Amino acid sequence: MQNRRDTYPIDTAAKLFPPTARPTNTSVFRLSVLLKESVNPKALQQAAETTLKRYPYMAVRLGRYGFEQSDASFAIQEETGTPCAPFDSAKEPFLLRILWYKRRISVELFHALADGTGGLEFLKTLLYSYMVLLGRDIDPEGKVLLPEGAMSDEEYEDSFLKYYDGAKAPVYKLPPAFKIKGGPLPAGGRNVLHGVLSVDGLKRAAKRQEATITEYLCALMVYSIYRECINESLDDEPIVLSVPVNLRGAFPTRTIRNFFCVINVSVPIGHAKTFGGALRIVKEELRQKTQEKNLRDALAQSCAVMEHPVVKAVPRFMRDAGTRFVFAFFSEDVKTMTVSNVGRIDLPSDMLPYVDHAETVIYPTERSPINCCMCSVDGKLTVSFIRTVKETGLMRYFFGFLARETGEEVTVYTNDWGTLDGKV
Repeated sequence: MQNRRDTYPIDTAAKLFPPTARPTNTSVFRLSVLLKESVNPKALQQAAETTLKRYPYMAVRLGRYGFEQSDASFAIQEETGTPCAPFDSAKEPFLLRILWYKRRISVELFHALADGTGGLEFLKTLLYSYMVLLGRDIDPEGKVLLPEGAMSDEEYEDSFLKYYDGAKAPVYKLPPAFKIKGGPLPAGGRNVLHGVLSVDGLKRAAKRQEATITEYLCALMVYSIYRECINESLDDEPIVLSVPVNLRGAFPTRTIRNFFCVINVSVPIGHAKTFGGALRIVKEELRQKTQEKNLRDALAQSCAVMEHPVVKAVPRFMRDAGTRFVFAFFSEDVKTMTVSNVGRIDLPSDMLPYVDHAETVIYPTERSPINCCMCSVDGKLTVSFIRTVKETGLMRYFFGFLARETGEEVTVYTNDWGTLDGKV
């Protein structure tokens, strides 16, 4: 049993999510692994209980003074709804779900609890515990936080405050970005479309363009949006991708909580008309904005407002109203889509024979009705689109381009919500 506390602090980034969460902006993301055999629910339930004991700061609910330890019994669920559904605090005593469906094991987290990197650590421990319970001989290779390991205070620290030096960084109001529009799916419905392909083929295609995989895929996203969503006679706003960046690479930390910033990659319509033009701008923007100085500015921007003494002194309802205003006009208004690359999921080699591929899904919002997330495991990359609109041209063009340019087969599948006879 780990040392438990009654409460855990809410990190600086997490303060954004509770005031802005609503059914059309759930602030819930998903991490999944597709196994090569059907899930054993009994073993998964045991693994969930064991894992939550290892991560007591994840077994919490949102209280008045921070995250409060939840003493309710945790139960895994067979998946029946659509991904990234909102959490109902009146009915759900936790801020995470563990779901299973056929061969899939999924962890869904309210974003206030952790970011993708922290969520992956939790998922890896869950998978390790599950496989050990099934009698598998797994050498963790130092890649998994073991269920019997000791929790450290660093795991739930607020790394924003640890590395914030009090410096001020300018905050600019950016111009409005192009918005994707379309006919809405039935209320509450979220279609998820996944495409799986070889990492090696994608690496070769990106290398030919002297680009990283993230740069290549972001440029392709911009070009696909231009090809399928923009009417030139009506739209001259830039296509802007919001790209979450893991700050752990620049600032060493063991935190499982949120520790990321978001950079906006803005491509003028004139450059988006060709893939090469889009790629040139994407490379310039990503490389410049991920330099250490600019990441420090992004960290300062996150902390300067939320940690300002005047802001902290005002009543909570006023602070929450201000947060919603900032979110609407400095986040939602200035982006077209979120594109998040969670990266390679580094599993122990003994676990890989039992894993087919992985999925990551990030919630859509009212003004970003299509968002995209990607991850890889054991040489397979999965690109996952989530949408609340009926139109599918963007995804069809994106995966068609990938298949042509990489020479790799792209396996596409969907949850069928919002499709006609399973056709996308």
